[in-house]
Order: sequence, then structure tokens, then C-alpha cells
Amino acid sequence: MQADPRSLRYRVLVVVVAAVVLPLVWVWVAGSFAPRQERRTQAALEQALHDAVAHPDPDAMDAIARRYRVRLRTFDPSGRPGIDVDHAEPLSLLAPVADPLYGPEGAPDLRELDTALPPVPERPESRAAGREPQTSCETTARGLLKVCVAAIRTPDGALLHAMRGDRRYVTSLYEQRFQLSAVTLVVLTIGALLALWMGARMVGPIESLRDQVVDRTRGPVSTRPVVLERKDELGELASAFNELLRAIDERDRSNAAFAADLAHELKNPVAAVRAAAEALGSERPVEGERRDRLRRVLADSAARMEVVVHQFLELARAEAGLQDRERERVALLATCTSLVDGLRTDERFTDRRWVCEGEELAVDAVPERLETAVRNLLANAAHFARSEVTLTVRRVEDRALIEVRDDGPGIAEQELPHVFDRYYTTREGGTGLGLALVKAIATAHGGSVEARSVPGDGATFRLVLPLAESAG
Repeated sequence: MQADPRSLRYRVLVVVVAAVVLPLVWVWVAGSFAPRQERRTQAALEQALHDAVAHPDPDAMDAIARRYRVRLRTFDPSGRPGIDVDHAEPLSLLAPVADPLYGPEGAPDLRELDTALPPVPERPESRAAGREPQTSCETTARGLLKVCVAAIRTPDGALLHAMRGDRRYVTSLYEQRFQLSAVTLVVLTIGALLALWMGARMVGPIESLRDQVVDRTRGPVSTRPVVLERKDELGELASAFNELLRAIDERDRSNAAFAADLAHELKNPVAAVRAAAEALGSERPVEGERRDRLRRVLADSAARMEVVVHQFLELARAEAGLQDRERERVALLATCTSLVDGLRTDERFTDRRWVCEGEELAVDAVPERLETAVRNLLANAAHFARSEVTLTVRRVEDRALIEVRDDGPGIAEQELPHVFDRYYTTREGGTGLGLALVKAIATAHGGSVEARSVPGDGATFRLVLPLAESAG
């Protein structure tokens, strides 16, 4: 099988190979820079001595030692010590992590090494010191520390001594690079085999899922669950696919029921229009009372179809989540008060008493859709109320509650679970879509709606919505 750079198998193999090979490459590359680092250290020592001869005061020498990361010491012609400034410690932010790599004896310490050596004036570099600095370097401390020293004599015979140590963990590994290469080859072979095995274990089930999903799109689309008997993350992925397929199946069933409901609602007005068209096409003259009756049939049927189509469109958009509509900050009490004022002038409800009260709360909503939901609740309550409809806006924890109460006959216990179903209505002339639309709008806004009732004591509808973020 040809390797595809985009496949998981290929990527797992590349990662494993890189994890094995890169440390060895790092050792080879970093170790090859060791001679250059030694030359830079010797140059730093020489320059530090020249600067110290030119500026022999303690403050200047401290600055010089700090700049070149060396230890500077002075001795008078008789060998007595003078200034001693030490800034030769290694500067490494990774020291807490790197120190354990030096083994059980720990990282090498330049100060401990210096203490074990003869006095500075008796050391070879000091005995051979002249007017120009002479540097030398040697590897000590189990081969893990490169120590470079230099000494110079001033015109008055005083001795200046400079010392610096560079840890060479990587360099020491570089000296075993051929042995490391052999070990890497063995580890690489094992790692490549493991990578191929891991790739098969990971990619095989994914390919099985892919084939099952693709198979369900060929011919009639199927929502049969996929099968993958695993208890790891891939098994969870298969379960997630099945959840998605179940949701799609439910949406398909809902759409089918939606279309059936629409066809059912349009059946009578369409039949009436067809009957009127046939009457108009007959040889009998259309005049007088017959013409008025046909006109009323056509007008009523057209109005009925317009209402049904409009409500269906609103319901379909709401059940889809109103995804194409921008949310705005809406003041609930002001909006509800405006809707109640509008219904007060509705000739159908002139004998109702309207009460709107509560606290001002803000929600993020599609204004016209939220107004539709509240208006439907108010109109539904007004149709059943004997004399009064009350709307209350209040806060319940981190939610806004709109409560609409009427003093009508209430809702029978067996009817309560169905009041939000499409086409379920007990009101003469009702379409059964108003409360279904309220539920869809509430859900689209992340809220909910419920009905409560005691038969004979009115009904209460509670619309709950999340408060606006800044209002919480």
C-alpha cells in the first residue's frame, strides 16, 4: 500500500521515527560545535585578562568577570591573594531539569574542582605566565566539565588568573555517538514496528466507521446505527455517530409529520377552491347569491391557506433554531406591556381586564419572534378567560420568567401533555399551531415553556428564557 502523507498511519510512523532519531541528531550537531565553544571560551579568558590589567580596581574587575562569566583573581609578586570575583557559574535556565542527567554524583562543580587543585600561584599556567595570556583547557569531572584557565603577569610582577568551566553533557554523549547510533537503530526498528501496529489499531476502526457511514449515503439514505465494538475513544466516536444518526432520523420523522400536517390543513381549502373553480366553469350563470357565495368561498379558502402557510413558515424557522436571525437585547417588561396595550384595543377582547406587572429584565432574543410567542400566549389566555388575563415578569435564579394566567375553565389533566403539540386544539376555529410555535421559539432561545392548570380555576403558562449575559 502506497504511503499517504495525510494518513494517520504515516503520521504516527513519522512521529515515532522523529522521536527516536532527533535526540541522536541533536547529539551529533551539538557535539560538533564543541571545538568552536572551546575557542570562544579561550578568547573570553584572554579578553577578560586584558581588561582586568587595564582596569585593576575591584568594581571594574567584578563587572569584567560578570561580562565574560569567569573567575578573576589577583596575587601580588609574593603570591599573596588579592581580589577574587567569581561569576563562572553556568548560566542555564534548564539546570533544575538538566542536573539529574549527570548521574547519581550530580552535575560537576567548578568551585569544588578548584578547591582540590594546588594553590593558584603554583599551577602550571601561573608559573608559565608572561606579559601575554596563555590559555589551556582540559576535560575533568568524569569528562563532563571543560575547564579553561589563563594567567598573565602585570609589569609590576603581579599575577592575574582567570578560570571558566563549561559543562559538556551533550559533548560527552557526542563521544559515544557511534554506540548511540547502534542503540538508536535497534530502538528505531522496534519503534517503527510499534508505530505500524498502533496505526493499524487506530486507523482500522476509523476506516470501518468511514465505510459504514459512506455506505449509508449510497442509494436510499439510511440512518441505521454504525457498529464498532470498542470501549475506548473510538467506541465513543461510534456512539456519537449513532447519536447523530438518531437525531437525523428524528428530524426526518418530524419533517415527514410536518409535511403531512401541512397537507392535511391545506386539503379542505384546496378542495373548496377546486369546487368553486368547477362551479365557475359550469354553464350555469354566476350571478346574484351564487356569485356572492363563491366569492366568499374563495376568499375564506385563500385566507385560510395564507394563515396556515404563514404559521407553518414561522414554526419551521423556529424549530430550525432561528439560526439566520440576529439576537438583540430586549427589555421584557416594556415589550410585554406594549403587547398587552395592543390587545386591550382588540375588539375580540374588549370585555377582558388586562394586568401587566413585574420587574424589568433583559434577554438576548429575536425581537419579533419573542413578541410572537408572548402574543400567542396572551391571545390563547384571552380566548379562555372569563374576565381577566394577568402577565407577570420576574426573575427566577439566572432566568427570566414570563407568566401568563387566565381565570377561565382551566385545562383537563389528560390534555395538559398535548397543549404544545401541533394541531392540538380545543378552541373552535383554532389552528393548533399557536402554542406549538411558542414552544419552538422558546427552545430556539435556549428556554422552555410549560402549562399548569387546575380544572375550573384557570390556566397558567410559564415561558422561561436565559437572562442577557450582562444582566446576570
